[in-house]
Amino acid sequence: MTFVHERNIEGKICHNYKGIGEAICRFYEDEYRPFRDKMKTLIFDEAHREDFTRATEAFNEYYKKAESFAEEKHIDSRSKFLSSFLEEINSHLFKDLPGIVSGELQVYNRGIYSGIKILPGPEIDFMKKDVDFCIGKKIDITIDERDPTAIILPVVTVEVKTYLDATMLGEIRTSSGAIRSATPSAKTYVLMGYKDFANSHLAAVRQDSCLDEMFVLRRDRDSAIDENVIYDYWQEINSAVEQMIFEEKELSMENRIHGAQLPGRLLHL
Repeated sequence: MTFVHERNIEGKICHNYKGIGEAICRFYEDEYRPFRDKMKTLIFDEAHREDFTRATEAFNEYYKKAESFAEEKHIDSRSKFLSSFLEEINSHLFKDLPGIVSGELQVYNRGIYSGIKILPGPEIDFMKKDVDFCIGKKIDITIDERDPTAIILPVVTVEVKTYLDATMLGEIRTSSGAIRSATPSAKTYVLMGYKDFANSHLAAVRQDSCLDEMFVLRRDRDSAIDENVIYDYWQEINSAVEQMIFEEKELSMENRIHGAQLPGRLLHL
């Protein structure tokens, strides 16, 4: 599991960011480590609904402290100090998904498969994209008897923003569209702290197939993260992962049972 906020903090300590490495180290020990330890005690599944309430309270408490610390120490947005925390929320929320626990699926944020490019030669190049959060599966692909190439097939990808404006929305639509074009079965989402674009932009997004859903955690910049949105978001991602695993198993079983009947229909027999 990737904890990007923790890695961000550790990087700032290691490189003595703006000469405040010691202060960041104290923040890590006094605030982040207790938060992380609390997350380890929570179970995120439908049988433990109350843990989503506890988690949201912890998210809000920690985020407020992180905001105050960033403001006090002049840690700007380019450092991804706060945005990396919103990214890391995913690693806590989805640590208990059966596919993750079993190792059938993994969490990634780099090198996600986004298409194939034919180069002169001809040579085949697998295009890859970095995303903020991805639940996926690494597989080997062999083309034209060449050595196998490992690619990460996404099941779910999430772009995370502290806030989302119209320009960012356009960039996300392009990026998510590339993922969906390469892997049509993948589900693509946006998780944002708060919305900063006009509702008129939603009409175009709803007519497009590049995004499955967008979740807004806070009513505005000064509001708290909403517990019901956290749970709704978890249910959506959990359902998407379960559906993918179920479909893979069904297809595998169908191939074993009906393999001798090829050629013929595969879906509607």
